[in-house]
Amino acid sequence: MFLLLLLLLSCQSQEQQPQGLLLEVGQRQLTLQQFNRELQETYPDISALTDEEQLQLKKQLLKQIIDRELILGEAARLNVQITPDELDAALTEVRGRYSKEEFEKVLAQTGKTLDSWLAALRLRLLTTKVAQVAQTAAVQVSDSECEDYYRNQREEFRRPVEIRARQMLFSTREEASRVHKMIKEGGDFATLAQKYSQSPDRESGGALGYFSAGQLPVEFDEVLFKLPVKQVSDPVESPYGFHLFVVERKRKAGLRPYAVVKDEIAAQLYQQKEEAAFHLWLEGLQETTETHINWELLQPQPIQ
Repeated sequence: MFLLLLLLLSCQSQEQQPQGLLLEVGQRQLTLQQFNRELQETYPDISALTDEEQLQLKKQLLKQIIDRELILGEAARLNVQITPDELDAALTEVRGRYSKEEFEKVLAQTGKTLDSWLAALRLRLLTTKVAQVAQTAAVQVSDSECEDYYRNQREEFRRPVEIRARQMLFSTREEASRVHKMIKEGGDFATLAQKYSQSPDRESGGALGYFSAGQLPVEFDEVLFKLPVKQVSDPVESPYGFHLFVVERKRKAGLRPYAVVKDEIAAQLYQQKEEAAFHLWLEGLQETTETHINWELLQPQPIQ
């Protein structure tokens, strides 16, 4: 009876709402117009794909939307919200050392706007929060589980040669050479990086942390892994500009001790268990929430 009523209402409103109702997840609804807007944002141009390929992409996106609407619906039921302070803290953590303008430029290069990225971040935070509220059993990782993982996955903890370095970035070779001279005259690399470098890591004195060969651009590796410890490089040209480097420490290859990686293993196992618990929780929502999809609206429309 409900399906018949829904069909009658759909037919009656078709002339006033030509886009139609595509999806109902519990009390939440999505029209075809709203879906097409999200499709355009996710896949800007699918015109070169066949009808069947386009339909598969639409089905994939629809599944993601259903999961999202389930989560949003449960958040509303439990009155779980993300506060502005929580969103700002997460944004600051993700943005790192990039300024607001630099970060928006990076987003633009990936085809995203700040608003769309913030919406995705808010959903991720809300998903974590509502799942924590809804899940009754706490996730735990024992010491024996960590020890077993280390014993069975030892090769995962073999470390290649690593170096810890700092860098500075300049627009011209002349600028790089001028600061290079200051260092030769006794200037501190980190202090000068904070003052003169144009790289986002300037605030931390150009610190790059530890890394192994292949993690940075090849132009960097060719210099850094030949550079003696504490010696400052000559200006190095790359697509980003001109760099100065200093290697602070080199670490030999070898097996990382269990005591050093124990917390890392525990965090990894915790994440795996948390993800498994989340999927079980989401499957439960899928089974208990009524979902209706008007598949006809996703079919290719015949050319008039």
